[in-house]
Amino acid sequence: YHLRPFGRPLIEGFICGAAARELESGEDMVAFAKDELAGLFGAGIRRRLKPVAQTRWAKSLFIRGSYSHALPGCVEARAILASPWDERIFFAGEACSTQDFSTAHGAYQTGLDAAEGVLGGRQFARNGGHLRRDG
Repeated sequence: YHLRPFGRPLIEGFICGAAARELESGEDMVAFAKDELAGLFGAGIRRRLKPVAQTRWAKSLFIRGSYSHALPGCVEARAILASPWDERIFFAGEACSTQDFSTAHGAYQTGLDAAEGVLGGRQFARNGGHLRRDG
């Protein structure tokens, strides 16, 4: 759970793996989240929670419930993944972002960076998860 993302009065919950697939296929996600939060903050929190949205990413044909995660000590692999191969094949996606991984805006920005690399045909260097033209 992520409390007050971007300073907003929200709680984001992230459920993954088999539990996420099970919840998407029938069990009530909202009830599950309320039970978990009540276990953390006490039963009184239930009356303060008003569900806003839920996603079912595993059911999305083009997403299938996936987003990247790096094992502890392996975050530098994101920059390696984002490096062009032979200056001809460029990679993009949220997994390639060193700062905005696991986000739509990270995927979007790396797509722009890769397109710039392809169209520019120039050497680029990694700069905080985004490409910077050298020279």
